[in-house]
Amino acid sequence: MTAPFPNPHFAISLYCSDFRNPAPQVEYLNTVADSYHVDIMDGHFSPSMGLCTSWIEQMLPLSTLRNEVHMMVTDPDHWIDQLVAAGATMLTPHVESLGAHAFRTLRIIRENGCGAGVAINPLTPFADVENLLERIDLITVMTVEIGYSGEPLIPETLKKIEQLARFRDEHGLNYEIQIDGSCNEKNFKTMREVGANTFVLGNTGIFKRSPDIREAWRLTMDAYEHSTGETTTNPR
Repeated sequence: MTAPFPNPHFAISLYCSDFRNPAPQVEYLNTVADSYHVDIMDGHFSPSMGLCTSWIEQMLPLSTLRNEVHMMVTDPDHWIDQLVAAGATMLTPHVESLGAHAFRTLRIIRENGCGAGVAINPLTPFADVENLLERIDLITVMTVEIGYSGEPLIPETLKKIEQLARFRDEHGLNYEIQIDGSCNEKNFKTMREVGANTFVLGNTGIFKRSPDIREAWRLTMDAYEHSTGETTTNPR
């Protein structure tokens, strides 16, 4: 249950990058990673504050990869124009904040030339997102509570990943299943086995492995291969 990607993909969380001098990290990661994951938090939907649009406007022009923005905000529609102008290529609002106008918001995202994603919190059941699955390119499954980087995996979320992978296969869909939270060697194998395609790499996934981003990336790929027995295709 790994379609549409037979090989694992790795998304880099810019929220965990070196804010003092992120450009060298981005320039290197452009050559080895698959995408960037950009956290926007409003301090309301999420208890934390995330990256601001002015920072994103400075960073995303450096990217040569997909720029997927994770919208941990109460009012996604308010942010769409700003994020598109900043360089987002995919927008991922939370199903919990979409409410009765979910289809409209996803349509507006597409009309702005972006891929459409949806994120789902650990406690939210699969049924709450089922009606949207035919309209999205990506679903981000939170395996930790939003706003709390570095927390351990919530094991109950694994069943939801499996449900999403099964539904995709049974209905001939092609959405990407991305995992956000505790993506590291403790969990890579289990996440992959239940259907994960893309792993968001944050502090425990990559940045805390080494201050040298090249070494950190190499250690991450080694950790993935050792823990899963699967060979990665990303450059070293």
